[in-house]
Amino acid sequence: MAKNTVDDFSCYANWKFDLTRPAPSKWILPPLGSHKVNVDGVSSDQENHSSVGVAIRDCKGQVVAALSLPLQAYYSVELTEIFAIEQGVLLAQELQLPQVIVESDSLATIQALNEKATESTFGHLIQGILRVCDSFESYHFKHLSRSYNAVAHELAQYARRTGNYQIWKGAAPSFVLSFLLTDIMY
Repeated sequence: MAKNTVDDFSCYANWKFDLTRPAPSKWILPPLGSHKVNVDGVSSDQENHSSVGVAIRDCKGQVVAALSLPLQAYYSVELTEIFAIEQGVLLAQELQLPQVIVESDSLATIQALNEKATESTFGHLIQGILRVCDSFESYHFKHLSRSYNAVAHELAQYARRTGNYQIWKGAAPSFVLSFLLTDIMY
């Protein structure tokens, strides 16, 4: 019995350690043939609503699509992040992108997707995201430090400020250009 307790503690200790794993220190270009789908969710209980932002970039760092979406109510941070990932993969699917890397600054959400946590609180949403991802040749979910997810964050803030749902294809909106320039590491 003591061995199981030690094993349980070791598993728990390792899992907790993974939560503090450092994220990449910069936004990095995706490999040739892949696209990065950066997402962010913003929730404000003071303003009583949430919003999401999505930026999809190619292997040269060029924006191929962006999205700002105000949600109709306030949702928890975790749920808003899942909605952001859902919107990101749906936009990538609409663009018929073959290989995607989905990045979010929500480590818990990325871990839930990587672990295929369909039995969790938001398991039905995770299951739906994974079904969409099955349409890609390849996909990966990665955590990115909030400091390097500024483009998606600004798109979510734009939706919060304006209340407008907007999609840009083939170009980035002008209000994120400065964030794009500081993001890319050559």
